[in-house]
Amino acid sequence: MRITQSMMTSSMMSGLQGNYRRLDKYQEQMMTQRRINRPSDDPVGVASALQYRGQITATTQFEQNAEDADSWLKYGDTVLTETTQIIQRLADLAVQGGTDTVPADARKNIAEEVEQLYEQLVSLGNSQFKGKYIFNGDRIDQKPFPDDPSQTAYTLDQGEVKYQVGAGITVSVNTLGEQVFGAYGDATGIYAVVDNFKKALLANDTTEIQKAIPSLQNNLETVITAQSEMGGKQNRLEFTLSRLGDLNINYMDLQSKVEDADISKVIIDLKTSESIYQASLDTMARIIRPSLLDFLR
Repeated sequence: MRITQSMMTSSMMSGLQGNYRRLDKYQEQMMTQRRINRPSDDPVGVASALQYRGQITATTQFEQNAEDADSWLKYGDTVLTETTQIIQRLADLAVQGGTDTVPADARKNIAEEVEQLYEQLVSLGNSQFKGKYIFNGDRIDQKPFPDDPSQTAYTLDQGEVKYQVGAGITVSVNTLGEQVFGAYGDATGIYAVVDNFKKALLANDTTEIQKAIPSLQNNLETVITAQSEMGGKQNRLEFTLSRLGDLNINYMDLQSKVEDADISKVIIDLKTSESIYQASLDTMARIIRPSLLDFLR
């Protein structure tokens, strides 16, 4: 077969373009510092990288959920801490007001303070976290307690507010209002106990005042129990957040091994490609036959 000038030129141009594409590939890797910049660079590696990215996205979302759940629980813990402080103060006032030597005027003053503490307990029962009521089950958009829950009927929801913190793993973050403050009509609930305590103070009835002391203590234990359960959930979330953080680091490391370029190797390959491309240009300049214009000179 006769080798023509055009065949030789076409072959050399094809080789030159191949060398240029190789040079361009390493230049791109150098700029992006990534080994895979498009699916054709490594189809198998792309599949693994996409899988790792999906895992990172899911784990990051679980982390955000766990952080929100932890914030909810911390807020709830703060509310219950204040509730225990109020009940302890009420118990102190009951001991003070139940003493026979205390005059009626002093009991009226105590009753005024009890009224203020009662209103604060109602406010705590209607606490909101990010606009969501925390003591009304999953009816988070509805106010659980009326302004005077000892005299006004109310019904609380028993649902759970759950956050997904892992594949198939959820954590309930809300505490039921009945568990802490009692249901309507429950004479042992904190609102009913405080209301009866206030009435006994105004009636100057030391017997009824003294009856409030064990009732308040029982409510205090109830709130502390609810707070302990909340603390257990917080501990679980701390471990969950730690595990999710470790998983994310692991997935990012695996993704980096698949996608990121070995810069030292890329530099060597880039320099080699530059030399090959430059040598190709020099070779073509020597081999391609001069044109007719060159002869006319």
